[in-house]
Amino acid sequence: MAAEIEAIVRRVPAWARADISIRPLTGGITNRNYVVTSEGNEFVVRVPGERTELLGIDRRCEAEASRRAAELGIGPPVLGELPGVGTQITQLVPGHHLEDAAFIDRLDTVVELLRILHTSGPLAGNFPIHRVVEWHARDASSHGVIPPAAYERLHQQSRHIETAFAHAPTVPVPCHNDLLPGNVLFADDRVWLLDYEYAGMNDVFFDLANLSVNCGLTSLADERLLTLYFGGITASRWARLQLMKVMSEFREGMWAVVQQAISTLDTDFVTYAHDRLTNCERLAASADFARWLTDAGGDPRV
Repeated sequence: MAAEIEAIVRRVPAWARADISIRPLTGGITNRNYVVTSEGNEFVVRVPGERTELLGIDRRCEAEASRRAAELGIGPPVLGELPGVGTQITQLVPGHHLEDAAFIDRLDTVVELLRILHTSGPLAGNFPIHRVVEWHARDASSHGVIPPAAYERLHQQSRHIETAFAHAPTVPVPCHNDLLPGNVLFADDRVWLLDYEYAGMNDVFFDLANLSVNCGLTSLADERLLTLYFGGITASRWARLQLMKVMSEFREGMWAVVQQAISTLDTDFVTYAHDRLTNCERLAASADFARWLTDAGGDPRV
């Protein structure tokens, strides 16, 4: 494996004959990640598993979003594309991950980075969340994995959510779409948003809900999230945030169903899918769900 990885890394013209060292980088369940050290500088190289396009990854959009994030100062500098692979080579930036109260304490900076991304102008790629979960079900089936029974139940809820939002449609914005704790890196004086593999035009509330549910924000933290982003909380904003949490977990679970069919990584995607879809059904079973559907029909901009 080491020789295989070095052969891939050597495709980079600047590293073809350079004195380099390579070490594994832990974390991530889509790619094998490595740190390449060259002339005292460290870079992150990602070697994806097979058929990652079935996961909703558009490498051209990843490149566009990664470079834009670097230019905006919210993502690491980009060295270039890994030849023959298509992933982006980025500088290894210092920092650490936070959880719970420590994460919430720095939520203002995270929100500011999201606002910068969301207002940066259109991206070429799209990530229409209600279609993404349907594509995942289709692609899992076509590769021999039948979606679990929860899919049909949740697909009905997805349709209800889409209809509710359509009563007061908003313009899609550039979204990160994968705001896991591992993709938010905190340094002493700044925050980085990492990994733009799933970036594309989507509903702003998906990014906010994706951040909330993945990072375990409390109801009080959700209130702070909406206040920081919009300046205040309305019934529509609250409802849309809660409903997009359902969509975030739905997508994460169905993503893991596709991974069961295509991944060669040593990860238990069956359990991962079960846990995410179970949480999704829990969220959709809330006594407030019907009210959220009604409230979501209001204009979130006012």
